[in-house]
Amino acid sequence: MSYCFCKTILHHHGIHYLRLSPTHFIEANSHQLFLLPFTRCISSSANPNQHSFAASYLIKKCGFSPESALSASKHLKFETPEKPDSVIDTFRRYGFPEDKIFKLVKKFPKVLSCNPEKTLLPRLDFFLSRGMSSTELATFFCIIPPLLHRSLENIITPTFNFLSDLLQSNDKAITVAKTYPFIIYHRPESYLQPYVSILRENGIPKSHIASLIYKWPRTVRVCPIRFRNSVETVKEMGFDPSKLVFTLAVLARSGQSKSGWEKKVGVYKRWGWSDEEILAAFKRNPWCMMSSEDKIMAGMDFLVNNMGCESSYVAEHPILLLLSLEKRLIPRASVLQFLQSNKLIDEKPNLATLFKYSEKSFLHKFVDGFDEAPQLLKLYREKLNLSK
Repeated sequence: MSYCFCKTILHHHGIHYLRLSPTHFIEANSHQLFLLPFTRCISSSANPNQHSFAASYLIKKCGFSPESALSASKHLKFETPEKPDSVIDTFRRYGFPEDKIFKLVKKFPKVLSCNPEKTLLPRLDFFLSRGMSSTELATFFCIIPPLLHRSLENIITPTFNFLSDLLQSNDKAITVAKTYPFIIYHRPESYLQPYVSILRENGIPKSHIASLIYKWPRTVRVCPIRFRNSVETVKEMGFDPSKLVFTLAVLARSGQSKSGWEKKVGVYKRWGWSDEEILAAFKRNPWCMMSSEDKIMAGMDFLVNNMGCESSYVAEHPILLLLSLEKRLIPRASVLQFLQSNKLIDEKPNLATLFKYSEKSFLHKFVDGFDEAPQLLKLYREKLNLSK
């Protein structure tokens, strides 16, 4: 290609440019010449504060900061307001509150580039037809807005139908989806189907599996290989797959890493528990291995050093470690200590029973029947308020 020099010289940021043609410049300095496209020169001199239409729309219409709008606009494909306006209008027609609409857009700006007729309406109508209200729909998609871009045919519909069949109820499937929307985000063969299959293969009744997923849906999102290993480990511990406690043990085992499990075992051993006592406690109540190390330590310290329990007694009643120290153990212990110090009871009651009572039963047995009931109730409530 041949070029003709002209006398036009552009001076920009201390650099001289010579025009070779309408589309190319030469960057000139004392050492060498560089051939540059005209567009680079133009972009160099463009206003750095000028935003694209998409970025300006996000700032003015959706409340984005300039920085977040600039970042988000790189993934948006619209140069006029018609498409994003139609998306926002669609959400309004479906009863989405304004704050939820813009919260959704901020979490998932790409939604503004979609075709409402092809993308939004089929997915919104699907969940409405299954029993979700408009208010619930808005909250649901604010939690997981990318679901609006997931395949209705290959992901959302088959996953929801699988869940509904398992729970034998559309309403229960909707409840699970609202509790943990991510359960609908993946194909059923990714997590849900393997989860159910592994449990069924090991003899767990379908009703137990349904109950498990209904109460703790987020446990489904676990690596199938890791989940299978957890099931095998629990079987080796001697649990009966036909019992509900088996599924709870599987949750406790699969819900933490090997190192996390070993750390908790270490905490119990520091309080003198043997391997046999730890296993026995786990069989009595698998959740004793789901508490944090700090909660286990605090509970053991209070029960052993404040309440005079033997460490082995706690191993026999692991539920004590699951009760709230501030809202259950300390307030009731204060009432008990008052009764004992004032010789209002002849003998110390069974602590496991005392702490497991419902509040109504506890107050009836240890507060209401005494002349000092007003003082006891005041003490009890003071300790409860301190925990708030």
